[in-house]
Amino acid sequence: MKKIYLNCRFLTQRVTGVQRFAFELCKALDVILESLSELEVVALMPNQAINPQYINHEFKNIKIYKCGGLSGHLWEQLELPRYSRGSLLINLCNTAPLFKLKQCITLHDVIFMTNQDSQKLWFKLWYRLIARVTSLSAQTIFTVSQFSKAEIVRLLNVKPDRVMVLGNAPSLQSYTYANEVFTRFKLENKKYFLMIGSNSSRKNTQIVAKLFALDHELSEVLLVIVGGKYINLGAVDELVADNLIYTDYIADSELRSLYAHAEALIFPSLYEGFGIPLVEAMAESTVVIASDIPVIREVCADSALYFDPHSINSLKQQIMLSLDNPNATLIKLKHKTQTQLVNYQWAKFAKIMLETIYKNV
Repeated sequence: MKKIYLNCRFLTQRVTGVQRFAFELCKALDVILESLSELEVVALMPNQAINPQYINHEFKNIKIYKCGGLSGHLWEQLELPRYSRGSLLINLCNTAPLFKLKQCITLHDVIFMTNQDSQKLWFKLWYRLIARVTSLSAQTIFTVSQFSKAEIVRLLNVKPDRVMVLGNAPSLQSYTYANEVFTRFKLENKKYFLMIGSNSSRKNTQIVAKLFALDHELSEVLLVIVGGKYINLGAVDELVADNLIYTDYIADSELRSLYAHAEALIFPSLYEGFGIPLVEAMAESTVVIASDIPVIREVCADSALYFDPHSINSLKQQIMLSLDNPNATLIKLKHKTQTQLVNYQWAKFAKIMLETIYKNV
């Protein structure tokens, strides 16, 4: 029987985009393994409690094994190689052990190789070291878009045939709607736009917040901003206005409800590896108003309304279009959205990954 290990340190972490990719891909792999008796898959994680966000799911074919006495990066660098020795290790979340030769890595993006973010220097240097060292020896480098593949090839100087593109897919449909979120944030019977973003400068959230806070035509329309703050990012000031609502992190069921009832998702990022909120909004038939950058064109094609992410007037034009004629805008985009979503399925990506893994075991 063949045996591989999964680096599942993410099971101790809060769910953000990278962790959601890892979790959903593991769930899809678990289903495929039902018919693959010749392959044993063991998920290694630190000897800590699993984050409550993952607890309701039970893996049937992937074995979860808690090991070691360390946590975080120390566990990943010092103990994970020892517990996975002799077998292939699959890393899903941007980081991987420096001193493990038989492994595949996943780089969702290489923003840390550029100057397009507010990441602190120590964070950039650490991630650059990991990416440079592990990309030299990794048997396969997985990523989530053709744009990210091109960036990896360009910035890490690796051959294109060593990089395999997977992707992201909607994952909130397994959660029931939690409409109490509208009461909690006083959103009942009110028009609101939704924006998902952290305190990262590349998320470009301030251009949207400024428009809603200062433009009198939008003073009665709410902007709901979902996302947390990261200590590894430089400060991005929060604007304060009566029509700006900051939720911090919320439950997935609440997030699904916010997607479903929003006038539109506004996605103003300057740089992304993929952009999971795009497909989550599309899955709820919610209009997407997104920055006109290559990776978002790749993900959404002609199923979104695009604006210049450096132009507040360009952004306002698309917002007013969705407000003035919402039904016509939705009808125009809905068919295109459903056609585009066919490309983004966790089962499809898990199958591609497994086919690649078999070549390396």
